[in-house]
Amino acid sequence: MLETKGLRHYAVDSVEWNRLDVHGTLMDKATIFEGDYDVRSAFFKLGQGQVIYQHTHTKWVQVFVVAGLMRVQQDGSEEFDATPGTVYFLDPGFAHVETAVEETTVLVTQGEDRPGWM
Repeated sequence: MLETKGLRHYAVDSVEWNRLDVHGTLMDKATIFEGDYDVRSAFFKLGQGQVIYQHTHTKWVQVFVVAGLMRVQQDGSEEFDATPGTVYFLDPGFAHVETAVEETTVLVTQGEDRPGWM
């Protein structure tokens, strides 16, 4: 990572990864930004077949598929496969499931929604 005043630059192959539980699924996360502006952003890596089980968000979420294939299912919508270069946006309050059909890396940017953060 290169960081200068007012500018941050990250490459997916040079960030620090940490293991964590996301809605009951263990995966790797590399934080890009957490702080001001009520926004957070991170890379996530999921192994083939890993599922982020049905969940909702209290704020918006935008997902960009860097590598792999993510299947997205949302109640009331047709499921779709997000391939590298695809971005999808999730409005708050809609239950959905995300499955890594193959090993997948995504960049997730979202409105900060953790109680007590900051």
